[in-house]
Amino acid sequence: MAVTTGPQDVLSAARSARQMLTDALCPSELRGSQEEWAQALGELQAVIDTATAAQDAAIVRLAAIEPEVLDDGEVIDTHRALGHVALDASAIVSGVLAVTAVHAERRVRAAVRLAADGPEGTATETGLGGLHTAMGAGRLDAYRASVVATELEEAPAEVAASVVGGLDEYFGSEDGPRLRRRVRRMLARISPDLLRQRAVRARSECRLERWVGEPGVDTWHGTFPSEEAAQAWAAIDALAQQYVTDGVCDRVDRARAQALTDLVAGNATIDVQVVHTIAADAPTGPTPASEAGASQAAPGDLLEVTGLRPGEPMLVSRAWLDRASAHPSSTGPTSTSAGRAAPRPRGEPRVGLAPCDPLTGALLDLAGELTTDAYRPGRALASLVRARDGHCRFPGCHVAARFCDLDHVTPWPTGPTSAANLVCLCRRHHRIKQRPGWRALLHPDATLTWTDPTGRARTTHPIDHLHPAVLPDTGTDPATLTYNPRLVTPDAPHSTLEYHLEHNPGPPPARPRIRCRIEHHRPTPTHPDLLYTPVHSPRPPVLPPPSGPPF
Repeated sequence: MAVTTGPQDVLSAARSARQMLTDALCPSELRGSQEEWAQALGELQAVIDTATAAQDAAIVRLAAIEPEVLDDGEVIDTHRALGHVALDASAIVSGVLAVTAVHAERRVRAAVRLAADGPEGTATETGLGGLHTAMGAGRLDAYRASVVATELEEAPAEVAASVVGGLDEYFGSEDGPRLRRRVRRMLARISPDLLRQRAVRARSECRLERWVGEPGVDTWHGTFPSEEAAQAWAAIDALAQQYVTDGVCDRVDRARAQALTDLVAGNATIDVQVVHTIAADAPTGPTPASEAGASQAAPGDLLEVTGLRPGEPMLVSRAWLDRASAHPSSTGPTSTSAGRAAPRPRGEPRVGLAPCDPLTGALLDLAGELTTDAYRPGRALASLVRARDGHCRFPGCHVAARFCDLDHVTPWPTGPTSAANLVCLCRRHHRIKQRPGWRALLHPDATLTWTDPTGRARTTHPIDHLHPAVLPDTGTDPATLTYNPRLVTPDAPHSTLEYHLEHNPGPPPARPRIRCRIEHHRPTPTHPDLLYTPVHSPRPPVLPPPSGPPF
């Protein structure tokens, strides 16, 4: 007899399971053999896999619900067929799971492909239902399922089902890379054209992305056609080797980074705009540095600025900022915000002052001079709102402001076209804001509170242009600083050769880089080659390239 379960049944079962596991993980004493704890670890992983499959099923059912407004204004939920994805489904999921908008969208998409596999021959068939079944049985985790699903993304449903069926016996024993290789071998036999299509698509989607990494540095990730990448790498490596020979850089990997930026910046002309921000309640006129609490800054200081990249602030050296703004070290205003910048700007920079909210640091239009009666904001008002928000103001969304719509929080003409009623929203979240059940409230300090149809409230904040981080150069010798490793486990001793073989494929560079967060060796007490105090993984000693495998 079939048993019908609803969300309350799932909620009750999940809470009971969580409480039972919590009680079981609080033993009064250490006991049990290695084999027993290994079995417990495996069973817990099976529980995680089953729970993930159940979570995917819940996401599929949540995504199939569409709100419908009746003629009398009442809003009711309409349940569509499984596989339908409502426009605001990922927005609700991002709030429940506390993840970014992009991560939530990927999660919804993956859940629908796995847990909403329709009957054979229908338009909703994906052929990946076997992955969801294996997860529900505790034999396959979400990561390995995503590896297989990614490899089969462009495969017809019948081909995907055949491949998943052929992999079933390996789900309980093989890791992700081995499953990936098996999928590709099976596709090469069944439909070799699919692999070629994937290569062509990947080459057409080459891109270069950038985001803030560790404090003071950016991380770039690029994909390029192989032949173009080979030529560019040869140019970068040749210049880097020259830098090492000339003593400009002491490591070839650092020299390559310097060579890349020099080659790019040397072929561009970039203007610099520097805007100094002050508190809105500060006295009028220039504020002396002594009254502002600012000290004489050294060229080696690191200062937080905004505008060098969309959205988030970043750290730059004081020497670079002085060259960009053509100002002395003690500028007077409370913080600095740099616009588009380059290591070697050309032309005179433009400098101005911008008032900010004293608490949130949001840029303000104090006198309302930029407010207009028209629907579309003027250029100055649009620039202020984009600079204030930096990116889409929906929770967890990081689409740059220059790609966003300027939305009236209170619809025009009821709400004015002013900085106090405009926010940056990407096109997707602009549409979501207009759906039934969503509410947005822009506060005077430019914080924005969202309430979704489930009643969950979240608040987003503007960029703080007023309270930057300042990391002063104290002149401390880096060799005297003590660094803590991220994580050192009390494992059995590992030889240096074993470490290099595990973490540094190919001949080790002059100064190897750590590629794993968990290190199984003795940490060194000091690291003179590191520059500042955030925690770092210990560096292994330098060895010459091994002549062959040790076994």
